[in-house]
Formats: sequence, structure tokens, C-alpha cells
Amino acid sequence: MEKFRDKIFNEEVFEMYRNTLPSTKENSLIKSGLFTNVNEYKAKMSEQSGGYAVTEPIKGRLGGNPVNYDGNTDIPKGSERDTFYQRKICYGRAKAWGEYDFASDITGANFKAEAGEVNEYWDEQRQATVLAILEGIFGMTGGVDGQFVAKHTYDISNDATSTLSADALNRASQQALGDKKAKLDVIFMHSAVSTNLEGLNLLDFLKYTDANGIERDLTIGTFNGRLVIVDDDMPVTSDSLGDIYTSYVFQKGFFEYENIGAEVPSELARDAYEKGGKTDLITRVREMVVPKYISYKGTGSVSPTNEAFATGSNWELANNDKTDSAKVYVDDKLIPVARVISRG
Repeated sequence: MEKFRDKIFNEEVFEMYRNTLPSTKENSLIKSGLFTNVNEYKAKMSEQSGGYAVTEPIKGRLGGNPVNYDGNTDIPKGSERDTFYQRKICYGRAKAWGEYDFASDITGANFKAEAGEVNEYWDEQRQATVLAILEGIFGMTGGVDGQFVAKHTYDISNDATSTLSADALNRASQQALGDKKAKLDVIFMHSAVSTNLEGLNLLDFLKYTDANGIERDLTIGTFNGRLVIVDDDMPVTSDSLGDIYTSYVFQKGFFEYENIGAEVPSELARDAYEKGGKTDLITRVREMVVPKYISYKGTGSVSPTNEAFATGSNWELANNDKTDSAKVYVDDKLIPVARVISRG
């Protein structure tokens, strides 16, 4: 039986190494209701004898114009409703950490990875993947896809008032979703943006009552009726005038998430010879992170890299998969995401 730190590997493998530095990342993007957990794509891929992608049909709405019912006008034969298709792809990642026995012998400390650290590491990687997907989505160009990006982007970075305000957020939401703007109920922003809002008293922190009956602030706030999540992984660029920040506004559950799983998600590799002995912990993940009604159309890999996810030409709005003259896309009002570009 393989053991790790004198414990059976499949049980409580990792002990606490007390002096480990805490993570500097909040990973709040993936911890705040942005994912809708599903449990269906692994089964679908199994039904098609494995694979790495699923093309899922989406039933379109009834449409068309009625004719005048006047006793003289023929009623056209029934038209078929459109069926849209969305391609959803799985990706895999792997990482190993190793430590030499001698390091523990001379320090008395155990440097091997903890289970909590490993989970936190994959949270960080998952958030990086989500941000890459968002970069790709908002990097689409041309035709309907480019129109989506333009409509769902509100850039005030060169306006006279270039910092985020309640009015800017409201207008960004309306521009993206029109009368459905209330669907956008959570906003992710950089701490520089949230600090500006705090300075203007526009950010209201949620409160709770402690065991002593004293009302205290939570670290999560609301801004113009939307939940505010602060994370410094939000995109930042700069020009001659200073920093430019991207804030993302979503409907909760915008991304579908499923842990597809690897054949061997984690294992130990022991080399008793190298420098007196070394143990490696190897971990693997395979999962799907799928934005609502946007297809991944990239080819050439069974596991897209984050660079591939961040490439706009690899994405398109879900459509009926017909030739250009008959191609119909999902209405962008059904895609509850927008970005606001500001100076703070």
C-alpha cells in the first residue's frame, strides 16, 4: 500500500505544514455562485465512446409573422422552428510536486503538499481558465459575434467621467440586455475600482449580527443592487493616462461546470535513488467550464490551453449550424454577461 507522510495515501494524506505562506489570490471568481454545477456531459461523452467535446442542441423559440385571417388569405404551411447548437469542450491539466527526504531530515519540517493547498492550487488555475474564456469571448470579431462584443461592452475609459459609477453600470446593463438588465446580478471588479466606490460611499457592505448581538460588516458588498466581488485577478491594462480596469457583470450561474475526472486523478511516484530519495505527488484534472450559449469552435487539440481559450476566433455564438445565408444565431439578450472598462 502506498503511503505518504506515513499515512495511507487514499485517506488523510496531507498534514498541515504550519509555516506555509497563505495564498495571495482570492479566487473569488469561482467561489461566488458563478458556476452552475451540472452532471451530464461525462455521461454523454461515455455514450459516444469517450471523447472530449459535446455538441448540444438548443430548441429555438416559435417565431415568424402571422397572416391576416380574413377569409381570403391562405395560411402558409407550418414552418419549422430553428434548432441551435452549442459545442462544449473538456480540458485537462496536470501538475506534480516533489520533495527530497533529506530536506525533512535536516530541518525537521515536512514540505510535502497538503490536500488543502492542492485544492487551492486548482482553484487558482480554474479561475485563470475562466478569465481566459472571458478574454476569448470578448475577443470575438466580425458579424454577429463582433456585434455581441460591441453591445455587451461599455467603455468609459476615455469619457470625461472615466470611473465606474451607478449610472455607468446601469447603462452597461441596459445596453447589453435591454429590458432583461436585471438578470445581471453580480459584478466582479479589481480592488482599485471597489476602493473608488468606497470613497464615494457607493459600496454598501452586507451585514451580520455576531453572537453578542453586535451588527458587523461582511467583506462582500452591494453596488447599485448587485453583489460585488473584489479580486485583483481582474484584467488591468495601461496607457499614457494610467491604468484601465475591466469589470465583469454576470447573472449567477453563467458558467456551467462539470468535473469530468481523470482515470488517475492523483498518485505518488517514488524514486528511492535520486539524491537519497524523493516522493512526487502528481495530480490531474479534466473538467468543463461552459459559458451560456457561446460555442467553442477551436480545433486541433483534445484539451485547449488557456491561450486557446483566450483567442477570440475560437468562439462563436450558438447558432443553427447552417450555411451563411441561412445561419441564425441565439439572441444575444439571452447571454447574461457584460464588461465595463473604466479608469477606476
